Amino acid sequence: MKTPATVIRRRMKLMGNQFEISVVASDEKWALERIFAGVKEIQRIEKLLTTFDEGSETNLINQNAGIAPVRVSRETFDLIQRSIRISIITGGAFDITYGSADKRLWNFDTNMRQLPDRKLAKKGSG
Repeated sequence: MKTPATVIRRRMKLMGNQFEISVVASDEKWALERIFAGVKEIQRIEKLLTTFDEGSETNLINQNAGIAPVRVSRETFDLIQRSIRISIITGGAFDITYGSADKRLWNFDTNMRQLPDRKLAKKGSG
């Protein structure tokens, strides 16, 4: 008799955010292997792109902006190209350069515990 499929979930903090990864499976061991493969991939991407690691490709680009070219992985290059296309399509509503955002609205640091209130967000958007 086949074991019925259930949802196997794991919650954890990754990339500074809460993640919940779910797998529907009848084999819990198999599901957990898939969840942890997903976690490993998220950690790989974070190491590549985080601004909290001096050696990340994002930081190398930022440190050398206007000074010298930086060799990056094909993955990072393609992501930047795609982001530029999305910015063009959205008339600039999407902006990969989050650093241009008003830090009172959203500061990507470990001290920020909540989103800004509506009044401040409205002031910062216009």
